Amino acid sequence: MLNELISGVASSLLKDTDGDGQIQAIQLFHQLSQQNGGLNGLLSLLLQNVDLASIVQSWISNGSNAQPQASQIENALGSSLGQAAANIGLNSSQASHLLAQYLPQIINAITPNGNASDVNSFGMDDVAKIMLKQIIK
Repeated sequence: MLNELISGVASSLLKDTDGDGQIQAIQLFHQLSQQNGGLNGLLSLLLQNVDLASIVQSWISNGSNAQPQASQIENALGSSLGQAAANIGLNSSQASHLLAQYLPQIINAITPNGNASDVNSFGMDDVAKIMLKQIIK
């Protein structure tokens, strides 16, 4: 049901009139979370990557968010990125650029207390609400 809700909301908004890719970023995040065992699994995967771990930690902490390179995202997510991208009609390069732009905001929003364990209290419905509030602004 949640998958249908997120997909439905994303599909109805997919017109993305300002072309900034937030809708696709939400869809990618949702796909990647599903492929990697949920929010915890995805966050763990990102934190395990040597080149990305300190950057991801900046998103979790209460300080400023470091900006990742698209290539770092692509290397960390590997084939799951290609699969998620293909599922929403993008290639890996497009997907990694979108995630490099929006993943810091998403992870920062779901770790409000500066702790990775914060993610345990969030579901994909919460992530969708957070991102939709950003879109509606």
